Amino acid sequence: MPLDPRSFTTDNFPRWAEEPPTPSEGSLVPGSQFHEEQWIMAAGMLARGNSFLQVSRAMGCSRTTLWRAYYGSKDFRHRVWWERQALNREAELRLSSLRVLVAEQIERLVTSGDPATVRWLAERLGLFAGLDLPTAKQQAAQSDQPPAPRPAPKPEDPPAVVVPELDDDAIPGAIRERHPPSPAQVAAVLAQPEAAGPKGVFPYTLNQYEEYPNLNPGPVSRRAAGAFAGRR
Repeated sequence: MPLDPRSFTTDNFPRWAEEPPTPSEGSLVPGSQFHEEQWIMAAGMLARGNSFLQVSRAMGCSRTTLWRAYYGSKDFRHRVWWERQALNREAELRLSSLRVLVAEQIERLVTSGDPATVRWLAERLGLFAGLDLPTAKQQAAQSDQPPAPRPAPKPEDPPAVVVPELDDDAIPGAIRERHPPSPAQVAAVLAQPEAAGPKGVFPYTLNQYEEYPNLNPGPVSRRAAGAFAGRR
């Protein structure tokens, strides 16, 4: 008997299993001249770690336009955060399947009598702990000694800079920068109008050889592909 899809309407799914967040104003970047699919693509590329230069080239817009959307639309930043959560979950599932494959390979190598794998596995399982006991006692005795004091910093030494780590799960849609941007600089970026990328600088503009924009540089030259590729 098939399940009724209405039975899932009241379930509380985790964020990575939910549908993409719905923009509060109907679109990720309200009033933009670029299509909604392009902004969705841009959010996915930013979540995968692409630079703003690569994303602007794929969209066919200027980097200022992309930064304008990033600073001016919280829905766009929320979509980037959601895409990153989904990617993290998929990566965890792929790692789980890799653990099974690694275990099968280790079992196969041990069964075949591979000496390097057998020794590595024996060390990991602690089968040589009894043989290494005197060495362990000597190391423990050395560790009881207090560590040497660190030298005092000199006046000419640069001051230590503590860089806070980025927190992906802190606040959905928050600006992810190590240092908060200046409000004046943000206002200057938001005041800039949307602009397309410079024409004629391929692949900064949209790829005319494909239906959807991406980072594909277009047709690949086939010269020197074979022994007689360059002759007619």
